[in-house]
Amino acid sequence: MERPLGDKSESSSAGRTSRRLLATAIVVLLTTTARADEPLVKDPHHGPYKQQISSVATWQVDQGYVSLDPADTTRLMENMHNPGVAHSWLYAPEGMQRWFSVIRYEDTGHVSDDEKIDPAAILEQLKQGTERSNEERRKRGWPELHLIGWQVEPHYEPDTKRLSWAAVSESEGERVVNYTTKVLSRTGVATVTLVTDPASLDQSIVELKGKLDSFSFNPDQKYAEFRSGDKIAEYGLTGLIVGGAAAAAVKTGAWKWLLGILAASWKLVAAGVLALLASLKSLFKRRSA
Repeated sequence: MERPLGDKSESSSAGRTSRRLLATAIVVLLTTTARADEPLVKDPHHGPYKQQISSVATWQVDQGYVSLDPADTTRLMENMHNPGVAHSWLYAPEGMQRWFSVIRYEDTGHVSDDEKIDPAAILEQLKQGTERSNEERRKRGWPELHLIGWQVEPHYEPDTKRLSWAAVSESEGERVVNYTTKVLSRTGVATVTLVTDPASLDQSIVELKGKLDSFSFNPDQKYAEFRSGDKIAEYGLTGLIVGGAAAAAVKTGAWKWLLGILAASWKLVAAGVLALLASLKSLFKRRSA
């Protein structure tokens, strides 16, 4: 696996930027919480705990890890300038010092996994979609996000039914990496997005993969349980990468009209975000107590 892009001077600059972003984010977090007169995260679940994902799967939260229900996840993501993250669950190490992940399930229908993946063509489509998503960011007064390239090219594991990739993006001169995994089921797809410091990407991927071994679809929802008459998705593996809702447009070449593609739309300055989330550790423990 290639190392994160950037030299030592870039890393030093990113560190200074992250500290500045952290200070700003903490002020925003505290003032937002104070105005609402309630904690941003209301009901964290500490492991060991069985987190239900929709009504189709379970993710076992081990001791030393935490999960959030959709309401808490949505509030936290919105506070981090990640709008529209709904019907999603957060899974992370306790205190979220190293990384966190967000999972959502979509009833897409059964996705065929026999498609050949073309990383170069997919990257170009994602870049176009990301640039269009900047229209919304400018409206909100948020920094623009630009997709640079692959950190980990898209690849599919037939035995685990997992499709994974990592894209390198840049915002305000700082490069960040989002690692995405799609897990196929009988009638839909679970999407897991990993957020981590680029320097810790390899270690975080290994840890997340280990935790995903504790994620499982219900017996009647497993990929192999497909039956004649089940709903069929209108796209394959490529459609999952560029965004399920955009798959039909991608097939016809009409994707240029799209305002953005969810897989590349997050504004995640990982180092600052992770430090901010680590500062919530005491809050989580108070709520647990």
